[in-house]
Amino acid sequence: MNVTALNHRATIYRFLATLFRDEPCLEHVTSFAPGGIADTIASAMSTQPPLASWLQQLTAFLDTASPQDLLRELRYEYADLFLNAGPSPVFPYASVHVSNIPVVQQEPLFQMRQTLRTLELHVDPEFRDLDEHVSVTFEICAILLEREELESYDHFLSSNIMKWVPAFCDQLATNAQSPFYRVWAEICRWFLEKGARLNTEAGIEPILATLAQGLAGADLLGPGPLLLPGAQAPLPDQDIPTHCYTCGALCGMTAKVRDGVLIKVAGLKGDPKGDGRLCPKGGAATKHVNSAYRLKAPLIRENNRFRKASWDEALDLVAARLATIPQGKLAYFRGNDFAGFVHETFFDHLGCPKGTHRTMCDNSNRMANEHNLNDKRPWINYQQSDYIILFGNNELATSYGQRKTAQLKAALKRGAKLVVFDPRKSETAAKATTWIPIKPGTDGAAAMAMAYVIITEDLYDKDFVRNWTTGFNAFRDRILGREDGVARTPQWAEAICEVPAKTLQTIAREFAGATAKGVMSWSGLAQTPNGHWATAAIQALNGLCGTFDAPGGPCLPWKRKLGSAWRDGQVKPEKRPSPKMDHFQLWSGWSPAKFEEHVADGRIKGLVSYWADPVLTWGNTESVTRGIRGLDFCVTIDAFMCNTALESDVVLPDATWLEQSQIKSDWLYEAFLSYFAQVVKPMYDSRPMYRIVQGLAERMGVKDAVPWKTMDEAFANQMRDLPWDFQDLKKQGFLITNPASYYKYKEWGSINPPKGYGSSGTSRTGKYNFLNPVSLEKGVDALPDHKEIDPRFAPDTEFPFIFGNFRILQHEHCSTFNNYQLMKLRKTNTLIMNNEDALRLGIAPGETVTIASPWGKINIRVEPTPDMKPGVLGAAGGYGHVRGLEGDAAFPDFGGVNVPGALMPPNVTEPTGGTPLLKYIKAKVIKA
Repeated sequence: MNVTALNHRATIYRFLATLFRDEPCLEHVTSFAPGGIADTIASAMSTQPPLASWLQQLTAFLDTASPQDLLRELRYEYADLFLNAGPSPVFPYASVHVSNIPVVQQEPLFQMRQTLRTLELHVDPEFRDLDEHVSVTFEICAILLEREELESYDHFLSSNIMKWVPAFCDQLATNAQSPFYRVWAEICRWFLEKGARLNTEAGIEPILATLAQGLAGADLLGPGPLLLPGAQAPLPDQDIPTHCYTCGALCGMTAKVRDGVLIKVAGLKGDPKGDGRLCPKGGAATKHVNSAYRLKAPLIRENNRFRKASWDEALDLVAARLATIPQGKLAYFRGNDFAGFVHETFFDHLGCPKGTHRTMCDNSNRMANEHNLNDKRPWINYQQSDYIILFGNNELATSYGQRKTAQLKAALKRGAKLVVFDPRKSETAAKATTWIPIKPGTDGAAAMAMAYVIITEDLYDKDFVRNWTTGFNAFRDRILGREDGVARTPQWAEAICEVPAKTLQTIAREFAGATAKGVMSWSGLAQTPNGHWATAAIQALNGLCGTFDAPGGPCLPWKRKLGSAWRDGQVKPEKRPSPKMDHFQLWSGWSPAKFEEHVADGRIKGLVSYWADPVLTWGNTESVTRGIRGLDFCVTIDAFMCNTALESDVVLPDATWLEQSQIKSDWLYEAFLSYFAQVVKPMYDSRPMYRIVQGLAERMGVKDAVPWKTMDEAFANQMRDLPWDFQDLKKQGFLITNPASYYKYKEWGSINPPKGYGSSGTSRTGKYNFLNPVSLEKGVDALPDHKEIDPRFAPDTEFPFIFGNFRILQHEHCSTFNNYQLMKLRKTNTLIMNNEDALRLGIAPGETVTIASPWGKINIRVEPTPDMKPGVLGAAGGYGHVRGLEGDAAFPDFGGVNVPGALMPPNVTEPTGGTPLLKYIKAKVIKA
């Protein structure tokens, strides 16, 4: 084949590389419109009917509007297709199409890099995409042809391009919204099949020649070379100690990195949280960072569509718009606290009402535990347990720490007794000695009845009660009915919680008589109308039996405090006053469940949402969506196109937790410091949150918010006053500051940790309080109890069921649903209901039904089972994403529904701390 023919092919490859490398430009529109090069090449293509037809479709489309209007629409389409803004994305990556899974940077990436080294080339660092991108592939072909390395070209065509690029073309042709991308996908595929080979059939060469000449003459070959001279040696393999941030457990992790790419993760030996173990979520971390559904560049909303923007344009716009919102009316919500001292300081300086995960999770529990004890969640130390009671806590599936989970399993193996109160036979309940399918919202009655047995039978720890508690007499009076004439007996409780009185008596006696015992509750109670008082009742059992910090009991938290990151003349920006959006019985702050009200009355006019996805997680979906649409301005910062991003004015692509770093003070039984390493560079044009804040701060006159040259400087500052060195922490991944010990409160002289240590709460008395001192101060019932459910929310004849959301092992809230590995493990959610209830309603397994509440309805498939209490419904939470794996039609088996988002009463929470009622919604099931 002559040089001219080779160059024609090279020209076509360079055009295709340019076409898919970035957004279309005006020349792409004008050159192929009527009167452009299309007229020149049309006659040559007439011998190939498909080509002629495609070209006719393209020119017809480009004649439907002005070039500027068409370009605008094509920029929107590019964002949808290639930047993951749309429902049916296109992945221009070899790994995705070779493996047939939406995960990038697999083995084809390394093969591509080796090819580039062999050719003594490297990808231009200004190209904010992956080395396995289709445009890189096309550039290699062009260079091989120009070098006349025909054998290498033929081999690369066969071994690389033809193994995946046709599949990319098919995906683009299928998902394209306009003829522009659909036609070019078809032409690209035709070229690979008909014209790329060096021995083409007769009649093809004139077409290639005409097409190449037209492309070259129209200046459509791009701004410059994508590949530059010089081979880049592979980076050395690394095993990096770090910690997992998939969930709040924060287990130690070893990240295995090959040539700058995360390829595998394992546990971190000796780490106090994981002890060398990872759960399935942590083990799938590579599929998180390498998910093909990542956001790649800033997006700006125009005409209800999104287009790509530079960081300067996006940050300029965000800073300018935020500056117009009055102080106190710009809300900031973080679902992610990674290096939180940076972004919280910045938004505190702006005077933002600030929301965190606490109100969405278990603030009602905290209002009991943080005032009666010293922390939100005093985890049980299972190392010596012989009797464990769990209320609304699926420890084996949602435990904060794989070490703790392993110790629970070991305790059961050696014969410890486990009692689980849960309407659903969860993974933990299935392993329990005794499963108690309690009626939702009645846990407090069961705990009060057990306290009645322990007190009246003189089974409580008198020494602990006398020396380390307050309010016992008042609590005893309530238990015995001296207040209101109603003794909290097991018989009284049986009528409320539907647990036999004898069962409650037996459990109480066994618990009190056990040597190493503890009882714990979590969000199963918190997200109900009366969870605060129920939590207090459950913790009162620990108070009666003196189990706090005892073997087998709840461990008193203590975390070594970090110092300021601002040192050596660096000035931390002042915190400006911000309004308390809500005033609940025991807590004032911002409960996003009432968001629509806040917007409607003008208290919130702007929102910055950081890894929060309010539309999916804050409560009633329609209510939250109305609230967001009523804002003056909304910004989403995330690594994926979440539901809230679709309603936002600007979307900023955050780096994942594997692409940025932080240090944390933590505890399980020991107190320790943990390091979260940046194991790989941020992919695409994403940025870590501290850099996003830095860019905004510089534009808004708050440069002091991020004064450090590197984050390592900030971390070293935080550790400067501690007797440990940051570099040692970085090298090992964790540093134990204090070994585990029992009965720390005796050494401290208080259940509150000493100076230099922290916990999430504080006991004002230094003792365990049966009588909540903050409640007393605020005129709220200060004693544990069972509170009747408000009739507005209690089940009735029309809505006889109680629905409750639950968490599952395979996913973490709503943050893991673009992880292919985890979605394979749990593709969808179903409505769990008792099999006798289903039989009574004539509902068959797998049937799609409507579940409805007074506030909404949704369709879902049913999974009848004997492992659910009659009258109770449940479904796994976190599902319901409009984009990503759940929204992609290419994966029809992946995706579920957001049941609580459809059913929840809008602008309603429990009364003490503003927690939404995710686990207590009255409902009915309607057969299709």
